[in-house]
Amino acid sequence: MLYPVNLDLSGRLIIVVGGGTVAERKVAGLLAADACVSVRVIAPQMTERLHAFAADERIDWRNERYIRGSLEGAFLVYAATDSPAINAEIAAEAKACGSLVNVIDDPHASSFQVPSMLRRGDFLLTASTGGGSPALARAIRMELEQFYPPSFGMWLERAAILRAKLQEELPTSSARTEFWRTALHPDILNMIRCGELEKAEVELRHAALDIGAKSSHGSGRRA
Repeated sequence: MLYPVNLDLSGRLIIVVGGGTVAERKVAGLLAADACVSVRVIAPQMTERLHAFAADERIDWRNERYIRGSLEGAFLVYAATDSPAINAEIAAEAKACGSLVNVIDDPHASSFQVPSMLRRGDFLLTASTGGGSPALARAIRMELEQFYPPSFGMWLERAAILRAKLQEELPTSSARTEFWRTALHPDILNMIRCGELEKAEVELRHAALDIGAKSSHGSGRRA
């Protein structure tokens, strides 16, 4: 049974061994997750997209084959070559070094797995089958893509600003709880889903005023 966790990779060294399409997907996911992550690719050949990442200095490309000792200092390691024997060597070294390792197509040799992800800005949804059926995880992610369009990422930015303001406008925890219950009402979520962010924000601001007024009246009666 795997333990789900979201990692902060800032300042960490991530090593991807292999330069094919699988390695490309791993690298692209890492770069999308954290602009400050240090990604090193070890491979004598790479895809065009990986070459573009190297040209833009977004990754450190080591134009060489994997040899023992190549993984020193790595926090995460991806064994993404087309040779099961080499991937097994990489996994053994990574574990000996105390690095977490993901071996493509071999969940039992891996110490971590990457779930199928849907990212909308800071809004992140994942689906995992523990390596049992990556195709099912991808199918679930595709369904989530339809249900949670990019507007949810934009809404999250607005919600963070609203949350900061409401700390002052709604001073009691009960009032804030009532507000967020309203914010998660299906009508509001449907507005977000349809891209009607201005309308959703107006509705929530009105709700905050109403809840704040009720909270103030209640405080007055108790006084």
